[in-house]
Amino acid sequence: MRFSRPFLGLLLWLTSSMALASIHSSPVLTNAEELLATAPEQSLEISNRFLAQRRLTTGANRSHVNNDTDRSIRTPLHTVYAYLISARAYAHLEQPLEAKAALQKAYQVVEEHELKHTLVQVMLTEASLTWHLVGDDKQALHKLDEVDAALNALPDNSLNIHDVRFNSALLRANILAATADSETALIAYERARSQLSTHPENLRDKVEFQLSLGAFLLDEKQHESALTELLSAFWIASENEYTALIARANMQLAQLYFQQGVLKQALEHANQAAAFFEHFSLSRQLSASQRLLAAIYEQQARYNFALVHYFNALEIEQNLSRPKPLAEVHFAIARTYFELSHYPLSDRYIQDTLRLAGAMPNSQLTTQAILLQGQIHLALSKPKLAEKEIQTALEQAQAQQDLATVTRAYQALSAALEAQGQYQQALAMQREYERLRARQTETEQQSQADTFKQQQRVVERQLQMDELQRQLDGARQEQIHLQKVNYFLLGSLGVLLVIVYLRHRAAVMRQIELEQLRDDFYAHPRTGLRNLRMLNAKLPRSLEKSNANFEQWYLNDMIHQPLSDRLRFAMFDVAFLKDLFLHHGYQYAQDIERQLGEYLSDKVTGTGRLYHFSDALFIYIETNWEEDAQPDALAHFVQSLIEDFVAHYHQQPDDSDQDDTLSANIRLSTQVCVGLAEYPFLPRAYTSINDQELIEILLTATNKACELAEQSGDSHWVHLSAIDTAPAASFVNTNLRHACLRGIDSGLVKVKTSANTSINWQTDHESDKKRGLIIDDRSNKSV
Repeated sequence: MRFSRPFLGLLLWLTSSMALASIHSSPVLTNAEELLATAPEQSLEISNRFLAQRRLTTGANRSHVNNDTDRSIRTPLHTVYAYLISARAYAHLEQPLEAKAALQKAYQVVEEHELKHTLVQVMLTEASLTWHLVGDDKQALHKLDEVDAALNALPDNSLNIHDVRFNSALLRANILAATADSETALIAYERARSQLSTHPENLRDKVEFQLSLGAFLLDEKQHESALTELLSAFWIASENEYTALIARANMQLAQLYFQQGVLKQALEHANQAAAFFEHFSLSRQLSASQRLLAAIYEQQARYNFALVHYFNALEIEQNLSRPKPLAEVHFAIARTYFELSHYPLSDRYIQDTLRLAGAMPNSQLTTQAILLQGQIHLALSKPKLAEKEIQTALEQAQAQQDLATVTRAYQALSAALEAQGQYQQALAMQREYERLRARQTETEQQSQADTFKQQQRVVERQLQMDELQRQLDGARQEQIHLQKVNYFLLGSLGVLLVIVYLRHRAAVMRQIELEQLRDDFYAHPRTGLRNLRMLNAKLPRSLEKSNANFEQWYLNDMIHQPLSDRLRFAMFDVAFLKDLFLHHGYQYAQDIERQLGEYLSDKVTGTGRLYHFSDALFIYIETNWEEDAQPDALAHFVQSLIEDFVAHYHQQPDDSDQDDTLSANIRLSTQVCVGLAEYPFLPRAYTSINDQELIEILLTATNKACELAEQSGDSHWVHLSAIDTAPAASFVNTNLRHACLRGIDSGLVKVKTSANTSINWQTDHESDKKRGLIIDDRSNKSV
């Protein structure tokens, strides 16, 4: 996220002070001016009440009096300052006509009473309003020239003339920073620095100068110099409790750290600024801070948090009715939904963006919105429409000389052409993208090199100063004393380093032993896979985490259903492992189990987890699955693992020194019995089934699959799942195996199987039923 120079200038001015309080002595006007940055409505009310309730004195001897002893009258000087405060308050409230009217009244009082010393202050305020409200830099600079000419005509001992000179110079520098080249702006800032008073009472002016210069340096990507100015301003403002200036510093530091990728500190400063703006109901600044917070969360890929802050900014901008910021927020929301792959929502907000940006068709925001719209259509498998939109965005970005957007457009256009089978053109676009990307990389490297050179110069200057300091402090006796101390410290340090090294080596060895013991404790001794201990340690915590996420989603604490917390379980029995040791001996059996463990470890990657439950039983857990996924896909995956291993084992050459005849007689069976279930098992009660009860369900399904396999001699699978309306009471505080069988009988539990024959569940719960339940799944239907 990047704020424009005019926006930064407006943010600086809205919370700045024109040093009027030091000119007048009225406590009422001083209070009104202090409230400008935090409560402009209240400041306007105070100044207007001051003008309405007090009578303007016409005595010639009171025209330039600053005291406020008589509270029934107001002097012309106080009247001018009251009108200036009203004008600035109207400007804060974005009421330019009222601000201009108040400024004209101030001019009338100045001309009527010939207040030459106050005229320059009124002219300076007019220049500031011309720049920040109208955006006319030429007229504002012309008015500043008149201010400088008027200041030169006044004597140097005039009232507060140095403060006016500084404010004029700083305003000129801020205008040039937004409109002229960086060298001209830096010269203007140096002139403003020369006008800055060193008196302790003018620390606020120093902070405002550092914040203005820091914002300019930040916009110029001179991060090291900007950090120096902004940190200095932040600490001075904190020590003197300049709350409005602290908020400005927090915003700029957050922007700086965001650009540098230090997101944790950026988030901290942005939150502090947002809290200030929210406390004082400063809508425009609060909107900016909310957008910055959202951009930081978006950079961290925490898109749900980013959406929360973007929607906060959207609500504020809708109340303010500012078209451009409103369009920018809509675009940011569309971009975030695109990152979350919610393409319909992204398309909806991008349409709103294009509608709002209709008044600025050639703006960079419009170009970026068209490009994002093309990317959305590309994701929705509309490559032809996407190509047209991306091409339009590319042409506009080239006309605007927006290199970043041009680069992204080439990449997106390459993908759109590739989706249409236009591979030659797609390759050309990809090459153009790589060329531009290489140029950007070169620019970034050059910027890093310049930063390193700047740091090197700072270090060199620091080293030179240290050397001079050492020469000044260098006495022979002190040097000898310091040498002795240094030798003692070095010796002590050497001893400490040896001790630390020995202890560290011992700690490393103990850590290695501990890790080895942990691996042995949680690994099956023959296959090397994770064993039942690991399953008992990991599965309860995994289910508790899933339960918590599902409860948050159910209570609307989470925006989207946590699909990544859905778990599919497959318990499978490998037939050839049962009598392996008895039929083939210890050495061959152990070798085959080791190869099986290594093979399964290589094949099961990504979101899957595999545990060796017992001698021939394994449990495979898969996460992040879709609700409409069929169980036979997981069963076939498990069966294919065993079949591929058996085929691989039979094909590999036997290089062992054992009897070749015995090796040739080992023919492994590919029969696999798979029991399947999902978590949550009960859709309406996620926490009703714990880890042990879920394993009981898997054992029930696997047992039936093994019975089918014994009858047919082939691999089979059985899948159990509760219906959506299954009550939790049927499965709580009871034997899960009997509860599942009763659920099958009553229709609460669905059964899917690979068998073409019937499954008789009667033998499992004869005491609970008087008739056997027969399940036939030839057409993959559940009973």
